[in-house]
Amino acid sequence: MGQKGQVYFCEICRQKVEVKIGAFGVLVCCGQEMKLVEGMMATWTSVHPNPVGGATYICKKCGQQIAVVEETAGILECCGQRMERKKAVTD
Repeated sequence: MGQKGQVYFCEICRQKVEVKIGAFGVLVCCGQEMKLVEGMMATWTSVHPNPVGGATYICKKCGQQIAVVEETAGILECCGQRMERKKAVTD
């Protein structure tokens, strides 16, 4: 159940994502619930800029959207299903 601006982290593959549009779904990666970044890690994340043009994923069930801060091979899920990668908008 992410809120806009929160950063989540996968303890298995080290993937990091930032919630862009919050919803009721639980973020899952590598088959386990992602951990909310808090404390020292939150401070580190806030001072290091996010990469520009990172992938965005959407949950088709609850509408939650996340932006990948650090992408790995982990499979992102929400509401019991794979999240869909948002198509990049080209000019």
